[in-house]
This record gives sequence, C-alpha cells and structure tokens, in this order.
Amino acid sequence: MKKIICFDLDGTLTESKTDIAPQTVDLLAELQKIKIVSVIGGASFKQFEIQFLRYITYHNNLYILPASGASFYQFEDNEWQEIYKLKLSENEKQQIFEAFRKTFLDINYNDPPITYGEIIEDRECEVVFSTLGQRAPLAERLALKYDRRPEIINSLKKYLSKFKISMSGVNSIDVTRIGIDKGYAIEQIQKYFDVNLDEMVFVGDAIYEGRHDFAVVRTGIETVKVTGPADTMKFIKSLILFSSPDVESLDS
Repeated sequence: MKKIICFDLDGTLTESKTDIAPQTVDLLAELQKIKIVSVIGGASFKQFEIQFLRYITYHNNLYILPASGASFYQFEDNEWQEIYKLKLSENEKQQIFEAFRKTFLDINYNDPPITYGEIIEDRECEVVFSTLGQRAPLAERLALKYDRRPEIINSLKKYLSKFKISMSGVNSIDVTRIGIDKGYAIEQIQKYFDVNLDEMVFVGDAIYEGRHDFAVVRTGIETVKVTGPADTMKFIKSLILFSSPDVESLDS
C-alpha cells in the first residue's frame, strides 16, 4: 500500500499548459482523503495557479513542487506557503540568458513568425525556453513541424556546463542547477514525510530518457507510465477503488 502518490502535472494531470478537468479535480479530492498527494511540474508557481490551483477546493494532504522540485509548497492558514524555494542568483540567470543569445547566433536560429508571450522566461528557480512562447495554444505547439530543441541543447551545453538542460512539455527547454530535477523533488518529499521509498509511487507521461520525468528513475521509486490525463484518471479511480477505507493519511 502506497502512502504518497506523486504526479507529474503537464501531460499527466492536465494537457500541456491547459486547465485541469473538473473530473480530475474531483478524483484528486477523493484520493487526498486516503493518500498524501504531491504534484511535481516544470511550471512556475504562477502557472500552477493558472492551470491547477485555482480549481482546487480540497487542500488536505496536497503538496506541490513547481520548477521540477526547486520549490515546495503546502497549504496552511488558507494560503500556499513555501517549505523551501531555491532561487537562481542574478549572475546565474545572466549566464543562462547570454548562453541562449550565443546559441541562437551559433545555429542561426530565429523565432517563428508568430509567438505567444515570452520566449525565454525567468521563473526564479529555473529559466525556460518555449519555441512559440510561454502562452502558445496547445494546438499550435502540437502542429509544429520541426523541433530544433536537440540542436539548441547541444549548443547550450558549450556555455552552460554547470547547469542541467533538458526538454520538457511539447516545445520547451528547462535550464536548472545540476541536481535540481524531479528526482530531487522525490528525495525532498521522502525526507519531508520520513517514509520509505517503497511507500511512494510516481505517475508520469514522459518517463523515458531525455525527458523530465526520467529523473525520478535514479531514486528507485516505483513508477507508473500514463498516456495522458484520461489514463491518469483511470489510475486514480483504481487507487480509490482498491484502497482500504480504513487507510490513514500521514497527517492523521
């Protein structure tokens, strides 16, 4: 019996950068009554608010880790409060932005003719590049014919040897400090609740090499691969159905 269920956000609980479905909100509320639920995403806290938190009405046993675990929040005194937040320094952010500038020159990269919002976003704990901009509609992102992210990443590595660079979402690149990833997030959750790793499970849509979710594998946590939000809903239903009604949460 697992005590803590850890979910990826984009592609797992929601479609990429889209609002969570009401049915998923209801299922999570039921799951929170019998399990600790954590949500780990590459998105900033602000983006969590937009697509996830504003729809949540039941906060017991719910914890969130934006920026792939670079920050950790719990709901107390009627608001989300930081457990910790690992901000990049101004010097680190300047290095990252300069590396993108040099990379674009090196590979002769130009932004698409139409973009939506910031192309490179400072999320305090990480810097994120999105091909079409941070607010691009999902349909537009999925319709992109060419993905130059591998080329961009290869060039960035020349300038950012002290940072972790990885693809995320449909068309994004995340730059964080080395060691700060979803594997780190799992380790922080385990420490915070003082549980064994076999009492946890991670649910994600991209648990394969080169993608964000794969970082959890190094911790040894059990993983469940899903194909999207609909598949995740089925998994949550199975947890609720097969969990004993007398299972107590860690807070009880």
